[in-house]
Amino acid sequence: MKNKTIRKAAAFVCALAVLSSAAVFSVFSPENVRAGEILGETEFNYKALPWFTTESSPAIQNFRIEDGAFKVIIVNADGSDGEAYDLQLKHRDLNFKAGHRYTVSFRAKSRRDGLELCSQIQDLKGSEYYLVLEKDEFHIGPSMGGNWGYPALLSEDWQTFTGEFTPTKDIEGAEWVFQYANGYLYGGNARNGDEIWFDDMSVFCETCDDCGYNGSFRMTTRTFSGISKDYISVNQTGYYPGMKKTAVLSDNNGEKYPYVIKTELTEKTYKFEVVNAESGEAVYTGVSSEGKYDADSGDKVFKLDFSKLTDTGRYFIRVGELVSPEFRIGDDIYSEKGHNLLTDSLNYFYQNRSGADIESKYITSENKAGLAHTAVDNSDTGYVQNKWINGYGESLPSDSSSFRRLVSGGWNEGDTLSKHVVNGGMALWTLQNMYEVSLGSSIDKFEDGSGTVSVPETGNSIPDILDETLYELNWMSSMVVPEDDPVWGEYAGMVYHNIQDLRPEKLRDFRAWDEHENTRILRPPTFAATLNYAACAAQTARLLAPYDSEKAADWLEKAKSAFSAYLMNWYPADMSEVTHPYGFYPTVGEELNEKSLYAPAVKGGNSYSDYEVRDDAYWAACELFVSASVLGDSSAEKYYKELENSEYAFRISDRITGGENEKGSLTSFNWGNTAAAGTMTLALHRDLLEDRDRDKIDKSLLAAADSYLNTEDEQGYGIPYLNDSEGTDIGSGLEIITGKGYKYGSNSMVVNNAVIMAYAFMQTNDSRYLSGVSSAMDYILGTNPLSFSYITGYGGYHVRFPVHWFWRNEFDKTLPMAPSGVLSGGPNAGLQDKYVGLLGMFPDKKDTFSQRCYTDSGEAWSVNSASLSWNASLAWVVSFLQDKAGSVPEGTDNHKTPSDTSEIIKGDINSDGKTDLTDLSLISLFIIGDTEFTVDQKRAADLDGDAEIRLTDLAKYKQFLSKVIDS
Repeated sequence: MKNKTIRKAAAFVCALAVLSSAAVFSVFSPENVRAGEILGETEFNYKALPWFTTESSPAIQNFRIEDGAFKVIIVNADGSDGEAYDLQLKHRDLNFKAGHRYTVSFRAKSRRDGLELCSQIQDLKGSEYYLVLEKDEFHIGPSMGGNWGYPALLSEDWQTFTGEFTPTKDIEGAEWVFQYANGYLYGGNARNGDEIWFDDMSVFCETCDDCGYNGSFRMTTRTFSGISKDYISVNQTGYYPGMKKTAVLSDNNGEKYPYVIKTELTEKTYKFEVVNAESGEAVYTGVSSEGKYDADSGDKVFKLDFSKLTDTGRYFIRVGELVSPEFRIGDDIYSEKGHNLLTDSLNYFYQNRSGADIESKYITSENKAGLAHTAVDNSDTGYVQNKWINGYGESLPSDSSSFRRLVSGGWNEGDTLSKHVVNGGMALWTLQNMYEVSLGSSIDKFEDGSGTVSVPETGNSIPDILDETLYELNWMSSMVVPEDDPVWGEYAGMVYHNIQDLRPEKLRDFRAWDEHENTRILRPPTFAATLNYAACAAQTARLLAPYDSEKAADWLEKAKSAFSAYLMNWYPADMSEVTHPYGFYPTVGEELNEKSLYAPAVKGGNSYSDYEVRDDAYWAACELFVSASVLGDSSAEKYYKELENSEYAFRISDRITGGENEKGSLTSFNWGNTAAAGTMTLALHRDLLEDRDRDKIDKSLLAAADSYLNTEDEQGYGIPYLNDSEGTDIGSGLEIITGKGYKYGSNSMVVNNAVIMAYAFMQTNDSRYLSGVSSAMDYILGTNPLSFSYITGYGGYHVRFPVHWFWRNEFDKTLPMAPSGVLSGGPNAGLQDKYVGLLGMFPDKKDTFSQRCYTDSGEAWSVNSASLSWNASLAWVVSFLQDKAGSVPEGTDNHKTPSDTSEIIKGDINSDGKTDLTDLSLISLFIIGDTEFTVDQKRAADLDGDAEIRLTDLAKYKQFLSKVIDS
């Protein structure tokens, strides 16, 4: 029988902690940790990390975790160097002590007899070889006085390979490597379609029990939340007094990892208490809803409604011995002084400015000095592509244009130093729409120098939010095709789609920008980019008019010119004689050619592909009509005719196709589906419309908002989104499966749907819609099956490592953590990146529940990316709630933490009045970096009084629980 071990000792402590809890729990504990094992994973029961795969393009491999083994599938056996190391399986962070004796072993088999497998333990550079595989046995390598190895020959049957290793010096940060591509000099004879299975990996110290794995990996579950007894999910930031307040009690049954703690909830309903965290007094008592199965999380859930509690203060919820994280009730939950979610979320755009020094004095949160940096791309010049090229290349194609354009400025995407007109345009529009919505109720919030938006341009008499959006719009203007472009000059007035690196973006130090190392390309002009620019320029014109009428008029003319360029180039040359009828658009999927003005899907090119541009044309026409009307331009009637003949006219749908939603999803808009943006603009300017058109908007808007409200009521965790699409192609780069599931950027759909409910509230003043907006934020900030806040810096257990080109402290401690206010894309059943696959998350239909398809790591791009348009929608929703859901008079302070009034009990980390194994587990998790503590928790955990939480505190706690000491 195989020796099944799990290296995560802290998880074992967490599982043991529940033994002292109420009988309501069923325990799912891991098997014993084996002291002396220095690998972080040995058995592949459910995950592979910290094992990972690497490839040298064009070599390709896929992997699966099946039947307790790691299976490698070789798609292309030939890599760039033509050697075995073009395809590898590795384990890093291995430390060895001089003179200690280690037993090294593993099992493997292949799909065919005779497949060659090379293996060695080496340094990270591959320059020192400490232990090498010689056919079926390991021996000392050349860097320690031994010989080179020779590939093992695998067969269709399992074989065991072993050896002993006694290093002659201490070794830190080594890696165990397996190599198996088709090689020339150093072994490897793989063929396309070959498969290799690995299992029972072990590097075991026979000399001592102190050797062990010292690395880490990211896994986001309730077990690692720092609140291991928490099965009551709440908005960890808080609730507005007058809004609906709902928490969720669940059994955590949807969590598939074997060591997690689950609860057995057998009652029909449960009594709950809301407890004042300062006094310990129960101030509200209620009864849950009846339990029901929630398909998106896999949990049995009970809703706990405490909306009637309106007193401000700090609270937690208790069900028996189960307790929730603490939260506040207050009018300032998103607008605390020094911790304003709107200000922090808007600062995302300043901190992602391209071509500008990012200065600490304009950064609003966290490590301001560390987040500041000089411009990495002051002179952003790109070669203009003469056609759409499928994927990245190592060099510019021979027939590429030598024409170059300087396009500095604008906002970088969060995950790369690329800049895209369509996503940046959606973000720009959303921020300006947020401003336009606020004009009726809180105009001072965004005025020049108000402090809500922190930008260098403050003091120029223009609202600071417009200063920020103009930084992006000016860059978009530089992307307009000039007449002297030797390739695209005939399409002058159209807009290049994006600028990006020629080669794939890598995890490099972006502080050392080198134009020669980072060749940039400009993608060809597209209808989508041109219409985005037209819409945004038109919208800017009317908003800027009260402050600079001359520039406002100029932006309107630029918008009209861009729209004219779109109309002029709408038909291919052989249809040039056809008169353009208003509202006529080509069909989806029209065949593209090299001179296509659509944005095709480009493999590896991060192109924001957009074949369907009828929605963009409608959106641009709406913005042009409204701004022309406001500015008294005679073209208004022309654009009204353009928009009213569109199939999207005066409609907001609750379901879209395109963008991140290639086969449809329950949401109204995103960068690839912009029609709703046009209709929302019309809804803000109802006085310009005819009665029948206003009625169409009202009916459509309320239908969409009601759909989201009903979904919130039906969903277990109260989210206005669900996985009810007809099906989509999902896969983690391993295989393609067609099935239902949350889409990439699902959190953006949650906040976008909240925007629609906000518009419904503005139309009707019906508080149900306002509470619907608030409930959407509850999910984002912790009312979800992970009890996790998807916004950095907000909530007790929140995102720390969003995918970003600069905020990379997870990998490089000299780089900063992310600032507060960054929204993660969140759960995604597609699970397309390698990291989530190595965690054992695959898009199978049985036990991969959409709301659990997430982990907080900078490598997990498919679930933890940040985006311009997503953060813009977050800011929109927060701004709206600040204006409509609550306000606090100036000088009022109703935010008191428990430490203001309550006594701290040393060792009682979770404030349940006891010191037990649960508290020990929390200290363990804090030390290894898998949770964060509040100020009070740090005070309780500091057992030796040195103001730090270290292993000495953990040791003292173990002594207390073992009765070695009595206090």
